Amino acid sequence: MEFDGVVYSKTHLHRLASAADGMAGDVSGAHTRFEAASSAAHTAVGDDDYGRAYWQARGQRMESIGRGLDLLASALREQENRLHLATKTYKAGEDASTLPT
Repeated sequence: MEFDGVVYSKTHLHRLASAADGMAGDVSGAHTRFEAASSAAHTAVGDDDYGRAYWQARGQRMESIGRGLDLLASALREQENRLHLATKTYKAGEDASTLPT
């Protein structure tokens, strides 16, 4: 298959899908570790004046980082699904174009 001057094979698409799946897992793991670290930091600074000031200054940024990691993991999973679908479509097109012998 050729798209925008780049030739793709079923194997290439499968490898891309596997790589996207691996990256999604890695980012999801990073998101989980980030949430745990953020929660531990929130507990560590406490609920006194310092703790409230700390989270008032940094809380929105921490939430944005968490949302960004979650969005990135979701986008990678979606891309992996699209690549698997492209592989199936490629195979179906190849099968349909092959003359039976």
